[in-house]
Amino acid sequence: MKITVFGATGGTGRHILAQALAAGHEVTAFARNPEALEARPGLAVVAGSTNDPRAVERAVAGREAVLCALGGSPWRRRERVCSNAVSHITRAMEEHGVRRIVAVSTFGAGDTRPQVGRLARVLLFGCVLRSEVADKEAMEARLSTSALDWTVVRVGMLTDGPARGAWRAADDGSILGMGRITRADVAAFMLAQLESRVWLRRKPAIMSQASRTRARDAP
Repeated sequence: MKITVFGATGGTGRHILAQALAAGHEVTAFARNPEALEARPGLAVVAGSTNDPRAVERAVAGREAVLCALGGSPWRRRERVCSNAVSHITRAMEEHGVRRIVAVSTFGAGDTRPQVGRLARVLLFGCVLRSEVADKEAMEARLSTSALDWTVVRVGMLTDGPARGAWRAADDGSILGMGRITRADVAAFMLAQLESRVWLRRKPAIMSQASRTRARDAP
């Protein structure tokens, strides 16, 4: 499949690139600093900023799917990195007939806020990450109102390490607390959605198997 990856130089994005190329996908990586990515067979790099609609369009045109692993930063409070980028990405996808997009968001956004626990809800999401979560929520809203085939993947605390292939995914409120998951597993889950319609137009939270649940996982 021909896919474009936004956020390709970040922790999760690099895992997406490696796994996608290993699976035989034809990958276009969009990067502000293309020199940060080593040349590999099957990989093309488009340089540019997600604030530039024309650069985004160049990366999306002729593709079959988009994976978005962009993330904001708590110290860049006035920037809406994810929501602004996704606004340009979705517009380019609609223009060029590209329908499938899988995007990373955060556990604690939207209707999952009550599930993160009181301390995280008040301290983390109410203060430290307030602007970043608002950016993710605006991104989710933009996708939800589009006609695209979207999936939003809400992740908890990201860790390094190899993919374990064992995760819990649910959108029924059964995942509780700020559980952990490796970036490699998030990448694997996102790539798996390219061949699946189970989570189409849904917002699953994904955690490692060690995360607490109060009910069985959704399908």
